[in-house]
Amino acid sequence: MRKIFFIAALVFLCGFMPEVFAEQIIPGKQIEVMAVDEVEKILRERGEFRRHEIILMRNLTNIKVPNGVIDIQILLPSSSLSYSSMTSVRARITVGGKAYRDVSFGVLVKIYDNVLVANHDLRIEVPVTEADFRIEEIAVDGRTEYVKDVQEVVGLVPHRYVRAGLPIATNYFQQPVAVQMGSVVKIIVRHGALQATAKGVAMSRGRIGQTIKVKNEASQKIISAKVVDDQTVEVVY
Repeated sequence: MRKIFFIAALVFLCGFMPEVFAEQIIPGKQIEVMAVDEVEKILRERGEFRRHEIILMRNLTNIKVPNGVIDIQILLPSSSLSYSSMTSVRARITVGGKAYRDVSFGVLVKIYDNVLVANHDLRIEVPVTEADFRIEEIAVDGRTEYVKDVQEVVGLVPHRYVRAGLPIATNYFQQPVAVQMGSVVKIIVRHGALQATAKGVAMSRGRIGQTIKVKNEASQKIISAKVVDDQTVEVVY
């Protein structure tokens, strides 16, 4: 009789045991997939549809959690998503509406684009031609403005040494020197609809678009003028 009573009591107690003692498993792969989906969402919101790779910096292990309704939130602010370095990610796990655990890991996003690449070393102040470049798909960093059309740089000169195979950024180049110091130039003076010309001498060298000092041969006055080409400077009032 006592034995029957003991068994009945045990069954009764087990039936009312709190669920918190039971466990559930969250597969690590599930969190990985959710993180990748969140990165893809941010890329779409940015209008980023170029070929890309999303690499998790470590494999996540399975996580045991107490019994209850599980919610997983991937925390990855869109402004912090980098194309050139690891981005930190957190998976916030709540169970039954209560915070249970944060899982931190990193993702690396690689975005690829077809850009101009140097065929060989490019030297400072040597004008470039189409033959100096090729188009190649590379991983871009999201901050640098790369050149895609060779016509944007043909005739310009590097202001820094550019090694073979390096992707070309727009700020690597500048206009060549058009006017040398001591060159005789035509000074064009514009004031509204009026225009006058004079002969002058460049007091320094200058590139197209730059402002240099020029001496007016007739008046011997030194004025500032913008370089138009290798023979002309302009003053606008």
